Amino acid sequence: MKKLTAFILCFLLLLTPVLALAAEYEEETVYATENVNIRTEPNTNCDIITVLQKGSSITRVGEADGWSKVIYEGEERYITSEYLSLTPPEEKPAKETTAEPTTEDNSTPRFMVTSYELSEKSLSPEKSAVLKVTFKNYSTTKALYNIKFSLEDPSGDILTVGMPTKYVKSIYAGSSYTWEIELKAINTASIGQHDLQVSAEYEDKNFGSYSSSDTVRIDVKQSVKLSYSGAILPKKVIQGDTQTVTVDLMNTGKSTIYNCTLDFSIEGMQSGGSVFVGNIESATNAQGSANLRVDSDILGEVTGKITITYEDDYGKEYKKTVDVSTVIEEKVEQVATTNEDEKEKKNPLWWLFILIGLAVGGGAGFGIPWLINDKKQRKEDDLRL
Repeated sequence: MKKLTAFILCFLLLLTPVLALAAEYEEETVYATENVNIRTEPNTNCDIITVLQKGSSITRVGEADGWSKVIYEGEERYITSEYLSLTPPEEKPAKETTAEPTTEDNSTPRFMVTSYELSEKSLSPEKSAVLKVTFKNYSTTKALYNIKFSLEDPSGDILTVGMPTKYVKSIYAGSSYTWEIELKAINTASIGQHDLQVSAEYEDKNFGSYSSSDTVRIDVKQSVKLSYSGAILPKKVIQGDTQTVTVDLMNTGKSTIYNCTLDFSIEGMQSGGSVFVGNIESATNAQGSANLRVDSDILGEVTGKITITYEDDYGKEYKKTVDVSTVIEEKVEQVATTNEDEKEKKNPLWWLFILIGLAVGGGAGFGIPWLINDKKQRKEDDLRL
């Protein structure tokens, strides 16, 4: 019970200044005895709206805890009570006042970009990103009014999602404001850094017009696109043979492809290492060839992979893997032949012709003399008769 009572007392003590300010208070006109800050809250840690010049009057509608609640430009604001008086400061003789310098603040309020940040590392056509731009009113005495922010990419490659402008009613002296705007890159956006122009148009309390502009740099990235053909093996290869594989590579994207290489990992076939193709510019082709040696001790179907590796403008690595297969067949050995073997193949019955020749020759050698002797013997027989 004691704890509850103590809590209620503490709460009432904290609430007393607020209640005092909220209590009925007869409006009155007060005057600044010195140049004094007009603030948003009754404490010195809050924002300063402007400075009330010495001798200037303002309407007070409440007072508590050393702070006066005043009406400034239709809004409830706060001023330290010790710098306010119900009577204006004493006027000095005319000859002295003529020597007094003017206290009117004619300075130009400075409104500039202090920082910016993109929600992604870079901008690309595939994905939008949010840009946060922080502006600061560097004036310590002047608030800014009717602020219009604008953003533009002179190249036209970067567009805003929605309107490229923003309206803000006011920004107090010494205060900051962060503008968030969603951006996207067009499909044909050039790669690299883009300078975006961020501008602000604003007024002071006397409707004086001002403007400022700054440059925001955004990186644009295009995704890499690689197509290929020819990454296949023949249906059959022979043991010990060398098979050439040529892969056609086509850069179908907007950015350059860097350090393109081919790697062959196929059972029973040796490539001798990676094949370096190099860089491939946008909308151009390149080729990579490898001589694959077929092992002599493997038969049948074999499988493997052809891996295509490459990088984009930012060094990010990409890989494409192609599954391949073939059948290794046994190599048929052929026996070497001699000239004699060739002759034998051309005339396989040469010996038969020799025997026939000998027989014919022998018969002729025996038959001709016999015919001559037989004819001679017949003549002799005819003479005897």
